[in-house]
Amino acid sequence: MIASTINPVDVKTRTPDTPQQVGRFPTVLGWDLAGIVITAPEDSGWSPGDRVIAMHPPQPDGSGNWQQYAAIPAAVLAPAPESVDLPTAATLPLAALTADQALQRLDLKDGERLLITGAAGGVGGMAVQLAAHAGITAAGLVSRPKHEAAVLELGAASAHSNPTSVSAFDAIFDTAGVLDHPHLLREGGRLVTVSDDTIPETLEQRAVIAVHNYVQHDSQRLRELSALVDSSKLALRVAEQYPLARIEQAHRRAEAGGLLGKVVLTT
Repeated sequence: MIASTINPVDVKTRTPDTPQQVGRFPTVLGWDLAGIVITAPEDSGWSPGDRVIAMHPPQPDGSGNWQQYAAIPAAVLAPAPESVDLPTAATLPLAALTADQALQRLDLKDGERLLITGAAGGVGGMAVQLAAHAGITAAGLVSRPKHEAAVLELGAASAHSNPTSVSAFDAIFDTAGVLDHPHLLREGGRLVTVSDDTIPETLEQRAVIAVHNYVQHDSQRLRELSALVDSSKLALRVAEQYPLARIEQAHRRAEAGGLLGKVVLTT
């Protein structure tokens, strides 16, 4: 492993009384991986020296990606983008697949308007870019006025920091657990959230679809997303970078929030 990232799921996994639980101790966390193949089966399609990325969650046996060497099934690997270094490439897998699969589930039609909450964050920022690439009119909701400009730069049609001043949308992709503003969704609209928060009954009543969405492994789609990076259609954002030896400081920074990009860990 050359690099990984800290995602909200990692913070939740090490925090007591959350839905994410550590299966056994000792355990290694980390969902994202960017690295160089050291050895691989002859029929795997990979060779020593290949630059690769993967989304590979911590395993029941306690293994994970926050370590110098990781044994990863060849089938989950995808080529790392050639246009960025591996620490930057590590920000792609979990965030991009999460955003991409949520947008597919919302299935926006021509003329429909999408609201992305937490639009300046890792998943939200990916969703803004992928929506723009697909021709979807997307607005971004952020927690800080100073982040509005960054969301517009990613391709949002508009950016907002005050949810009470925004009109209803056809669909909402909630990445930040901001579900207490039902007026943001029109009657008969669609909601997908990646938070663990309970979807309020008022939102469920307004929506034709209101669901939690959990990311699934898809190495072929990850390969395509990697190609979007190389064609300059998807930008990757590193907010801060820490060596594994400073993992505690890295976690504290990730928990503090307010970042425009991901916290990256390197060996």
